[in-house]
Parts: sequence; structure tokens; C-alpha cells
Amino acid sequence: MSAMKEPQEQIAARLEQVFWNRGFAEPSVPELRAGAGVSMRTLYRHFPSREAMILGALEYRHRRYLDYVRSGTVEPGLAAAEQLFDKLGGWMRLTEGKECLFRQAMSANPDSTDIESMVRRHKKELLGFFGALSGQDRFAATLYMLHEGVTACYAELGEAAVEDAKALVRLMFKSATERELS
Repeated sequence: MSAMKEPQEQIAARLEQVFWNRGFAEPSVPELRAGAGVSMRTLYRHFPSREAMILGALEYRHRRYLDYVRSGTVEPGLAAAEQLFDKLGGWMRLTEGKECLFRQAMSANPDSTDIESMVRRHKKELLGFFGALSGQDRFAATLYMLHEGVTACYAELGEAAVEDAKALVRLMFKSATERELS
């Protein structure tokens, strides 16, 4: 999806909130229109189908999340990798520990190749960001698994999941340093 113009982005932001609060299966298009606060004509002008509405909300969420985790990052390395999990904990508190919106969208729309493609793009960009953030591409997959694990279990474990992920990150860096020195 290309960059959104301001009215489209405002609608996407409101759609994101409707899907976040109500899920993907339940809200009808008239309910989505009401949640977006626009006429049906305006909604369909910017998002011509229900699937396009979901994709718009996911694109908005994608950019919002990446901006959130990227903001204020320190120089790549251990501190930046730990900071990622502090930020993830903050995000999980903001979102009340709910499961990943992208995974929810895919589960509710298993036959949509466009939604699957959007979710894959989001996760691939996270993976690349994690490699850059850690300063070591070889850590990207491990950071990704920890990130997804914290997201999946935060509702049950809360901040303990964040702290455990940070402890594992420290071990990963320590082990790599010890291997390099031996």
C-alpha cells in the first residue's frame, strides 16, 4: 500500500481502533463507517472494500508500531536490544496486553492473500529492524522470536515476560562475546 493522504490516514486510524476493540469478524461495514466517523461514500472512496479497510488499518498500525519502537533508540547493540523490550512492554501496557493485531487479522481472514501479504511484510520489516537494532543480523531471528513470544504471553505473564526476554538478550550477547574471545 502506498503512503496514505491525511484524510485516508485519519480514517485508517479510526478503523484500526474499531478492529482493535471489536475484532475483525464482528464489525459490519456500517459499524466500521460509524467508527470511522465518515459517510459510507467517503469510506468507500478511500477503502473500496471491507478487505481494503482491514489493510488500511493494518498499514496504519504497521507504521505506528515501527515509529514507536524506533523512536529514541540508542546506538545498535545490547542496550538497544534491551530497549526494544522496554518499549514492547510499554506498547503491551498501552494495548492492554492484547494479542498482535496482525495475527488477529490473519486468523479472521485466512483466505485473504492480501492480508497475509501485509502481515508477512510487517513481520519481515520487524525482523530487519531487529538485526539493525542489535548491530548483528545473526541476532535478528532470536530477537524476533522473543518479541513475538512476549507479545503472545504478555496478558498472562505481564512484565515478567519483558524482563525474561531482556535477560535472554543479555545472555545472547554475552555468549556471542565469549565465543568471539575464545
